[in-house]
Amino acid sequence: MSALVIVKPITITDAMLTSSNVTEADYSAWSGATTYALGARVIILSTHKIYESLQASNLNKDPLTQPLWWVEVSPTNRWACLDTSVTTQTKRATSIVYTLAPGEVVNALAALNLTNATSIVISMTSVLGGGSVFSKTISLAAVPLYPAWWAWFYGTKIAPTQSVSVDLPSYVDGIITVTITGGTSLAVGVLMIGQQRAFGAGIQYGARVGIQDYSRKEKNDFGDTVLVERAFAKRANFDLILEKFETDQLQNFLAEIRATNALWIGSDEYESTIIFGFYKSFDILISYPTRSDCSLEIEGLT
Repeated sequence: MSALVIVKPITITDAMLTSSNVTEADYSAWSGATTYALGARVIILSTHKIYESLQASNLNKDPLTQPLWWVEVSPTNRWACLDTSVTTQTKRATSIVYTLAPGEVVNALAALNLTNATSIVISMTSVLGGGSVFSKTISLAAVPLYPAWWAWFYGTKIAPTQSVSVDLPSYVDGIITVTITGGTSLAVGVLMIGQQRAFGAGIQYGARVGIQDYSRKEKNDFGDTVLVERAFAKRANFDLILEKFETDQLQNFLAEIRATNALWIGSDEYESTIIFGFYKSFDILISYPTRSDCSLEIEGLT
């Protein structure tokens, strides 16, 4: 299998987001001169968050400083895919477009938790590069579960729910435009950019993947099983072989990104080994004079 690739996301700021066709008009902006009813919702443009009134006759109570009067509900639709949650999605029918100017070198981009998407186009322009320096179109069309004529015509087809590109050219002044095309219920949970780091001579076969299901499964007083579907998180355990010079590098990098969400790419051949989340633990065994063994446990976000 391939080397472990880790992408630490860049936090997108207002200055980096140069344009988008997703508006930020979920609700009216909060005003200190307006009296809000119980359950009324507003947005704060400085935080790109939606807040809900907890009380009636809510006048001149700032949502950022008055927690007894307001509760944070979610990010605004425009910024939902730019936060650290996979669950919160940016939604817009047929097309979602973001143009980002990170102001630093970016060579990796990922769109995660995609719904009803059919394709994604990634392009980059650079003044230093003389104009257009990158363009890539990725099909997200649904495909059969296995290669056979019956499955193609009659079987269930599965569409990819994520798209990862680690081949962007390195331009410090690069401007990236991402266009996601799809149906009327098009949505994306995470749109992230960053620099990739690769470690290891290869993840060893025997890697374990799965999910942590947070659904509720209980029995009521009559003995009936009650199932309530809730979110789930992907998880994985990887074992990889490190070259001698990578041992300290990986330990220092993992210490740097502790309690930090990152994109972990175990193999581009298995979508289940691509996880956006954090590592729970790792151990490095210095096994040989020139090689070390590393065991890594990763937990994804819901």
